[in-house]
This record gives sequence, structure tokens and C-alpha cells, in this order.
Amino acid sequence: MATNTIEVGVNYRRNKNNASSGYGKWYPEVDRKGTLSMRGFAQHIASHGSMWSSDIVEGVLKKITQCLPELVAQGVGVELEPLGTFFPTFQVDSRKGAVTSLDNVDPSEGIKAVHIRFSPNRKKEDNISGTAFKKRCSFKVRNVVETSNVTVDGKTKKVRTLTPVEDYLMKQSAQSGN
Repeated sequence: MATNTIEVGVNYRRNKNNASSGYGKWYPEVDRKGTLSMRGFAQHIASHGSMWSSDIVEGVLKKITQCLPELVAQGVGVELEPLGTFFPTFQVDSRKGAVTSLDNVDPSEGIKAVHIRFSPNRKKEDNISGTAFKKRCSFKVRNVVETSNVTVDGKTKKVRTLTPVEDYLMKQSAQSGN
């Protein structure tokens, strides 16, 4: 796995819940740039000097999306070294999941959902679990996130606004007269 430093954009959002002990404090969140399609991901992989073209990479990825759920549904964990392991878990209905007898038990009644979970690799050289992955990252402050309610055609929608931190601080300074 590549070990070069990855720059992660950080946005800050102010807690506006006055019932919270964190009221008024700023909290970091990832500056998400959207979602890459499978085709886009295949093109990205191919652009890293791969000997395979993006259409071949995309074909392999499509096979993974077919085979991985099939195996996980059978109770087989799938380890994609050095990325990590995919495995099944159940979300159990708290009211129907626990049974007093196994006579005529119907598991579909007590199981709300089957989830495919992911556990990142924790082996020293390829560790991408939380704190180890953080060591590979550098962080750059980018934006202040503000959410407001806007009414359009009688429907209230939340609108998310990103303001570069420098602009936000200049605006706050100008408003306070500093």
C-alpha cells in the first residue's frame, strides 16, 4: 500500500444546540468532495501506472461487487489484502429477535437487516485502521460549514453553505470592528 502523505481537507461546524455541553464550539468534519463512480475509480486506478486499462479494472471491480455479497451472504469473510476484511453481521429486531424457543423459529422475523461490514487491515506495514491511518494524513483547514433552512415552494429544505475559513474570519473581524 502507498505510504505517501495524503492531504485531508477539514471543515469546521459550530454546535448550535444550546442544550449541548459543546454549544458554541467548533467541530471538525471531513471536507467531502462527492462520490466517485466505479468507472471513475477504475480510471483513477489505471492512471496510477497500472498495466491494465480502465475497462479491465472496471470489469474486475464489477466482478467484486457481484461475488463479495454472494460470499458474505454465505457467511464467508473476504479479505482483500492489504485493504481489510468484509464480513456479514445481522441487525436484530430488539422485540422479535430474541426467542424463548427454537421450535418453529423463523429467523426472518427477528432479523431486520444483513449488513456487510468492513474491518480495515491492522497489520503493521499496511495498517489503515483509525489512528494508524491518521499518521499517513496531513490536515488542511478549508471551510466553515453553515446550515440554514430555506423555504422553496412551501417546502423547507436545509441548505449547506461552505465559506473558506479565511473569508469567514475576515467577515467576523469586520463585523466586530477589529
